[in-house]
Amino acid sequence: MLQLTFFKDSTRGQQPSSHSTTTASGASTTHSDIHEGDIAHFAQVGFDALVQSLAVQQGFQADVIRTVYKYLSSYEKTVEVIEAMREAAEVHAVAEILSRTEGDDVEDDSIMDDSVKEDSVKSEEEE
Repeated sequence: MLQLTFFKDSTRGQQPSSHSTTTASGASTTHSDIHEGDIAHFAQVGFDALVQSLAVQQGFQADVIRTVYKYLSSYEKTVEVIEAMREAAEVHAVAEILSRTEGDDVEDDSIMDDSVKEDSVKSEEEE
């Protein structure tokens, strides 16, 4: 007879014995055993979620994130490149807007936030 015990480790005040791990800080964390056949699927789901989150944060399509990731050796490097791409795009956008509105009564500072102002000043100094 098959018996499923879902709450066997939930006795008050006790840490689950067979499903706990200790981290470097000494804190105990609980996790479920993941079937080997599901690891690749869960890794892909987690990766897709990270890509989508980065895409939303940085304003790029998820396909752009995946393409950059394909050419780099880590997700961390991908984040760095995507952040640099966003910053470069903002500086370029400001320069284009300013060049197209030179004779207009648009207040130049209204289109730039502080981080873009700093980046455009740095790039002008380098020229």
